[in-house]
Amino acid sequence: MKQPDPVIAEPEPVQPDESHACGLCGSRNVHFLWHATDKKFRGAGRFAYWRCAGCGLVSLHPRLTEKELAPYYPDYVTAVQRGHNFRQRLKRMVAEDWYGYGTDRPAVTGWLRKTATFPLRRLLSQLPRRRPGGRVLDIGCGSGGYLAFLGDLGWACEGIEQGPNSRLYAQQRLGLTVHADLGQLQAFPDRYFDVVTMWHVIEHLGDAFEILPAVHRVLKPGGLLMLRTPNVESWEARLFKGRWYGVDAPRHVHLFSPGALKRCLARAGFVVTDVHYQYHPVDCSRSCLYAMEDAGWGRCSRFLARWAFSLESLLAVCAPLRSAFGRGGAVHVTASKELA
Repeated sequence: MKQPDPVIAEPEPVQPDESHACGLCGSRNVHFLWHATDKKFRGAGRFAYWRCAGCGLVSLHPRLTEKELAPYYPDYVTAVQRGHNFRQRLKRMVAEDWYGYGTDRPAVTGWLRKTATFPLRRLLSQLPRRRPGGRVLDIGCGSGGYLAFLGDLGWACEGIEQGPNSRLYAQQRLGLTVHADLGQLQAFPDRYFDVVTMWHVIEHLGDAFEILPAVHRVLKPGGLLMLRTPNVESWEARLFKGRWYGVDAPRHVHLFSPGALKRCLARAGFVVTDVHYQYHPVDCSRSCLYAMEDAGWGRCSRFLARWAFSLESLLAVCAPLRSAFGRGGAVHVTASKELA
């Protein structure tokens, strides 16, 4: 794959011109925060991120064009396992016991099941509660695994995925209805969906502040927008800065604090109903690996890479204690379109 040309952005003082105005609040009080490079796929370039003093939004500037960004998005396919394997049965049990997808059971049996699945209920925090006859749109659906699971639970599913290989897999292998780009939002009727989901998508959208009102339009009154995005106020972000795993330069155009995300949703007409945080072990282990590589600690980084799975497993076990260190590396928000 041809590497993109280097993109250099130096930490010079920001001039109060229109090109540097915050896309969310319009403030020109924007300051250089850190440089970052493409550590995931080793693409060329060095990119500057700036923080708005008014609302806390962090943004890439200068921004790359769609053509410049294309080489940074390898279109790989994640194979989806469907059927009755152990993992799928466990997810189904959690959905039935905690998200309204189950049938009536004898009191004792139901109590025992809910006790057994209680520790796992947060693993399906992306799952909307059951709505008979509900229709869901997943923006950035990838290979379609999440939509396929919702379809098995009775939802009428549609997706949007720009990656042609992933989209073709979801269409042909899973039989899903998947559209090619966000322009499809304009084609949907008003009040069409019960739920719209955006899992680690909003940070990629340079025009996020125009997309959210379109999402609001296609939701039914009382419908939900569920999204997750890296949390720029997490301790990982503060500690690792441009080496933080959540930066993912230059693919992430915006990095949100919880406050900036709430402000963005409110501007589009949403009411935030739930906020919680994800404590994923990869955030820490990969950030450490990136920092060691940049420091030239080759031996240490190779050692960490070799034992990364063990470290991440240990961090996962310690996840209940993670909240003592502050907000997690990703913020999960559910927002509602108010009833008319």
